[in-house]
Amino acid sequence: MLCYSTMPVLTLGSPARRPDSLEVIYRSDSSVTGDEDGQLRDLFFSSFSFNPIFLARRYLKECPAHRWLVKGEGGEIVAHTAVHEKTIGTASGDLRVGGVAEVCVDSNHRGLGLVKAMLRSVDAWLQSRPIDFAMLFGDARIYASSGYVPMRNDLRAANALSRHWNPFCGKPMIKCLSDRPWPAGLIDLRGPTF
Repeated sequence: MLCYSTMPVLTLGSPARRPDSLEVIYRSDSSVTGDEDGQLRDLFFSSFSFNPIFLARRYLKECPAHRWLVKGEGGEIVAHTAVHEKTIGTASGDLRVGGVAEVCVDSNHRGLGLVKAMLRSVDAWLQSRPIDFAMLFGDARIYASSGYVPMRNDLRAANALSRHWNPFCGKPMIKCLSDRPWPAGLIDLRGPTF
């Protein structure tokens, strides 16, 4: 069975645009079909400033193990979120995080609350692992309403642009999924940003 969980989408758009049949669907990356692969690459290419890397593959830096999809009424993928299970280094020891990546929504389906719905599903899944923190690189204006706050720690990553804004990576943000406090000090991603 391909679905881990589904969640009806809570619509924020007008009732005329409300797609009642949309739901968030979990897929392991290994279960993505050939047709879905093509749809994902098309969605990414149109969503991320036409980055040519998406013409060849369905990830920017590292292939994620987990994906959440929203399919339209015709079965086409209209929204996507990926998650990397990561063990990062901190001053107080290793810490498991869910690295959220490649969050995007087709331009015809924006304003419907799809990102919030996908992130709620991701949060529940991470908590079931149990993973205490979700982490992403994005714009606070978009992700603050889903509980993400800017990370104040110094950050070490394999790619040199990790500390600066760029359209594919953004600012580091975290979301606490438990009562555990976020550690102080240097954060070592032990690889590239996601």
